[in-house]
Amino acid sequence: MRKMLVVALALALVSGVSNLARAEERVLFSFEKDTQGWEIPEWALEQEDHVGKTLEVSKDAAKDGKSSLKLTAAFPGKAWTAALAEDFEYFDWTPYKAISVDVYIPKEAPIGLKAKIVVTVGESWKWTEMARTIPLVPGEWVTISANLLTGSEDWKRTVVDDNFRKDVRKVAVRIESNKKPEYSGPIYIDNVRLTK
Repeated sequence: MRKMLVVALALALVSGVSNLARAEERVLFSFEKDTQGWEIPEWALEQEDHVGKTLEVSKDAAKDGKSSLKLTAAFPGKAWTAALAEDFEYFDWTPYKAISVDVYIPKEAPIGLKAKIVVTVGESWKWTEMARTIPLVPGEWVTISANLLTGSEDWKRTVVDDNFRKDVRKVAVRIESNKKPEYSGPIYIDNVRLTK
């Protein structure tokens, strides 16, 4: 009886894992050939607290494929600063339940950098950022994800509904240093994707 219970639990676990693996993903940006329209916005280049310097495709690191988006930044420490890269494009994400992106900092980078996804939505171009920042781990790819379903609390001061998902005008990744650490170097962004 005990063996049958163990076998049944194992089958249930395998079935559940295979169902998770079947979640349909749509990769929006893989950065295999070019920046796919991503840029450091002009306003960020003009702000003292935005420290992104250059943006290019690089083969130095990749989560999938052979390349990723390389954002070079110079965080001075001592004050809140950020590096931001974005894509301006109209999207309808109505059928999707989550957005994710993979971010990597080299193993030589200090602990303390964090990342979040930012979107601009609707006719009013409402800047909407994740309610939390995700710590980056030097030498490891970290997946940043946010729920897009109605009622999601993953976004700051906004109501997530069909209108939110239907009219996305920009998607961005922001890396932050809140007074610490000081860091000058690359940040790699890969696999911006949606999950059904």
